Amino acid sequence: MALVACLFSLFSTSISLVGRKEGTKHLIGVTHKPPIIVDPVTSTYVFPTAAPSTTDCIWIFPQHIKDYQTIAYNHTLIRFSNQQTFEIDMSLASFNNQIARTSMLHMKFSQKMRMMESNFPSMNMFFPPATIAAETRRYYNTMILENDDPTDSDQ
Repeated sequence: MALVACLFSLFSTSISLVGRKEGTKHLIGVTHKPPIIVDPVTSTYVFPTAAPSTTDCIWIFPQHIKDYQTIAYNHTLIRFSNQQTFEIDMSLASFNNQIARTSMLHMKFSQKMRMMESNFPSMNMFFPPATIAAETRRYYNTMILENDDPTDSDQ
């Protein structure tokens, strides 16, 4: 039951940054420059470019990154989906590591939620059951023969 409480605390809007860091530590074991779940319902994650306690820390939302590349020693240029670019004082290897950590956090959180929802089906908040379909019909006949009149209701 502690796992359930920990997972639900990750997406409570009243949880502090410290609490979210603890959630990341619990899921993937990262304590230094941890990525954070901002909103798991919309899959919003963020990661820091430096230690969050420093003034030069910048928080990056990876879902808005279009492309990134190294431009100098320990400098990475990020192009966002709105075409704006931003240069950060971080090596490409460190940036890739932060992207990988964020991806791992997303994957582990999704796995835990699927496990929890399979154990508690009434709590399906993120992943609807795969067996429920919008319609009961298994297939559609998409071939219309030349002699068939689609407006004829006698068939």
